[in-house]
Amino acid sequence: MLLALTLAFAGCGGDDSTNFAPGLQPLETSTAARPTATSGQQCPETANFVSGDAGAYAFAHARGCIHGTLAQVYEAMRDPDVTVDRRRVSTWTVTRNVETEYPVSFRVHHVVNDIITIEFDQTWRLGPIDGTVDEPRVVAGRYQKTFGSTYIEVLAGSMVARPLDTGVVEVELVRHLKGTGVGAEEAEQYLRDCFQSLVARVHGMPLPRYN
Repeated sequence: MLLALTLAFAGCGGDDSTNFAPGLQPLETSTAARPTATSGQQCPETANFVSGDAGAYAFAHARGCIHGTLAQVYEAMRDPDVTVDRRRVSTWTVTRNVETEYPVSFRVHHVVNDIITIEFDQTWRLGPIDGTVDEPRVVAGRYQKTFGSTYIEVLAGSMVARPLDTGVVEVELVRHLKGTGVGAEEAEQYLRDCFQSLVARVHGMPLPRYN
C-alpha cells in the first residue's frame, strides 16, 4: 500500500498535506468483471481483480459479491479495522467524526515500522449515494491520504455497495497508489485483503491476520 524495503536508501523524506475534494462518488468505475454465476448462485462470494499502471499512479479495481444484507456490508465498511492495511501497518489510531457533513467519517493515523518509521493520516467518509441515511439503496466510501510521509505520493480509493439480489450485495473497490517501491501489485493486494476483511466482518468471523 505505501512503501517497501527500498526506503533504506531513499533519503530523509518529510510530511505533506493533500486536499481531499468533497463528495462520496467513487473515484472511478471498477473495470473488474462480476464473478461468474454458478448453477446454484447468481454471484458466488468471491471477487475479480484488475490492476495496472495509469502513468501518474498504479491502480487496482475489484468487483465481488458478499452474501449478506446491505446493512451488514455497510456496517463492515464503517469499521476502521477493516479498512487498514494490516499486512503492512504496525499500529493505528482512529479519530471519528472528522467531517461532520457526512453521515460517517474518520481519520486513521498509521505508523509503519519497516527499516525506518513512516507515519501518515488517511481520511474516510461514507454514506448513501442513492436513497437516504435511514433507507440507503447504494452506499459508498471515499478515502485519501490527507497528511504524512512524502514517500506516499498518491493514496486514494473508494468502495461502493449495492444489493444485487436478496441476500447478495455487489461491492466495487478502487485504489490509486504511488509511492517509493510500490505499485499495482501492492494496490491489488490491499483490495484482496480488504474484500476478505469485509466478508469476515459480515459473517461475524475474526479479521484475517498477517505475520
